[in-house]
Amino acid sequence: MNVSVFISLVSLCFLFSNAAQALTVSTFRGEVPFPQTPQTVVAFPAGVIDTLDALGVSVQGVPENLFLDYVDTQKAQTVGTLFTADIEKIHKMSPDLVIIGERSALQYDVLTDVAPVIDLSIPRGNTFQESLKRMHSLAKLFDKEDKAKEIENRLYELRDQAKKWINPDDSVMVVMLMGRALNVLSSQTRIDWFQEELGMNLEASDVKSLNEVAPISYEYILSKNPDWLIVMDRDASVGRSAKDLSKEYMDTPLIHATKAWQKNQIIYLNGVGTLNSVGGVQGIEHTLEELIKTFSARMNGQP
Repeated sequence: MNVSVFISLVSLCFLFSNAAQALTVSTFRGEVPFPQTPQTVVAFPAGVIDTLDALGVSVQGVPENLFLDYVDTQKAQTVGTLFTADIEKIHKMSPDLVIIGERSALQYDVLTDVAPVIDLSIPRGNTFQESLKRMHSLAKLFDKEDKAKEIENRLYELRDQAKKWINPDDSVMVVMLMGRALNVLSSQTRIDWFQEELGMNLEASDVKSLNEVAPISYEYILSKNPDWLIVMDRDASVGRSAKDLSKEYMDTPLIHATKAWQKNQIIYLNGVGTLNSVGGVQGIEHTLEELIKTFSARMNGQP
């Protein structure tokens, strides 16, 4: 056989072998092939950074003002904000992968000029299940599938524990404080999984919202008169306020008149995992642990 022909055949075999070994990762925009595991990674969504940290994957570039107090990002470079990428910094880093999501999704086209990009935005409907799917996509890409299975088992275990304390016949309203404004989170928002996975009977499906901002009043809360109130301070969760004002804002005559207040069925939830790290598996774990602790305490008559 001619030597040049032999070399060509060997080269083709090598290419086909590499193609066969290439990973295919599910993303918001479809399947994306990867010839090898990325080594230098930039990630924008807090939930993705949370999940990568849980899997044991280091991220070299993150947005500023991340406010995940349980994730150490001190060794990572800041490469813009949650909404806007610093293209020059990212270009200098020459990352193998840039991960964008809900808030940074508009940066997709401009970032593809400087690095491979995948969009791991989470569709609404059941954020719990979509978060597990995203985790498994990341685990596949970074060869962390055993760890992902371990995390999944833990989350299902906590979900089942939390579900035992929730009466599906009781109405639940989830209130998010934003500055001085009250907003309600319905089953159409990032807490959709409270209803889909935990069986909560969420109120406020009649509220018109702009994205996830749905302003309400104390009068509205009283008119719905929920059995349970779950309250989170968004400003505290994203570092805009040094103090969580949830309890202070609920201590009013109109709230005192609700069934939730009179039955001692108001839960003050840390918003970092639920509001900030949307789709992050550690955030979901922390939220479930809080729900188990607080629901069980209220059901047992504890403050």
